[in-house]
Amino acid sequence: MRINKSGMNEGTLEVEVEDSDDLWHLYNLIDKGDKVCGYTLREVKVSRGSQEERVGRRRVFLCVVVDDLGFQTFTERLRIKGRVVTGPEDMNIQGTYHSFSVGLRDRLSITKDRWMSFHIDRLNRAESRERPKALVVTLDEQEASIYLLRDYDFQHMVSMESHIPGKYFESGDRAAIKSKYLASLGNEIYRIVEAEKMDVVAAGPGFTKSELAKQLKEKLGRLNVRVFEETTSSVGEPGVREVLNRGALSKIMESSTIIRDSRLVDELLGRLSSKPGLVTYGIGEVEKAAERGAVESLLVSETLLKDATPEERERIEVLCKKAEDYGGKVYFIGGHEKGRQLVSLGGLAALLRFPL
Repeated sequence: MRINKSGMNEGTLEVEVEDSDDLWHLYNLIDKGDKVCGYTLREVKVSRGSQEERVGRRRVFLCVVVDDLGFQTFTERLRIKGRVVTGPEDMNIQGTYHSFSVGLRDRLSITKDRWMSFHIDRLNRAESRERPKALVVTLDEQEASIYLLRDYDFQHMVSMESHIPGKYFESGDRAAIKSKYLASLGNEIYRIVEAEKMDVVAAGPGFTKSELAKQLKEKLGRLNVRVFEETTSSVGEPGVREVLNRGALSKIMESSTIIRDSRLVDELLGRLSSKPGLVTYGIGEVEKAAERGAVESLLVSETLLKDATPEERERIEVLCKKAEDYGGKVYFIGGHEKGRQLVSLGGLAALLRFPL
């Protein structure tokens, strides 16, 4: 994301969307009540007698006070809905509602009453050129699913059934059907990786993943793409979650937020069961720990922040600063599966230096 911070002292910055990950960052940056400005298309209406008639659309510069947001990964568009506070005078639309549909190359300005630490953290991540990605393929003899693992989450892309007869059904075509299944899967993976180079992990139970990995190493070699294998007990999303804790992804996605988040939440859950005195959760209990300088790592759910009132955000901001004042580190945990586990604990927890 390209960011112009020259107006930050007045609470405003300008951004330009460079890739689909930027839309996700914007979704997490923009809060209800913010002012968002940019060029957009607006329907033009004219009065004909007592009726209003739509006569087309016009590109205009509008500012809205945000009322709602939605991010659709399958369309790679961010929808921002709000009440118009600035617009062309001749259209007489102040006070009405408008929705921006934000995509690649679009530019916006965002104005907040206050940019808090979690906003700055998100801005720094959005500016970073490190955007690790990997393709995870979970498969067995019956089905396969391809997932795009991004810095912040994973997204299902394609599923495929093999139609291979069961082992106990005699069929001379079984080997041919399996070969066709793996070839089709390999072609789909090649199509994705050719468009955007990234390493591939073939995962699943049994030997089918190894057969696919062997084919992929030959097929993707010319693209300079690495292929890894991981053994999992399941396929689909459960298989991806297993892969997240394995060595191959740690090599590929070492700098990614999702790997960092997974390690932190696993450490939290591990301490809850083995060293409960070295962890606490819930804002009241964490505040007590921060006041005593006991917080080593503070874990804050981005989902909690997104749903919080301005007063609740301010309370969390004060807590973050208190933890940092005593040398603690603050981590904002995304809305992926590990993040949802943090939400189940109230969305806010701390790893402690010493028991309270």
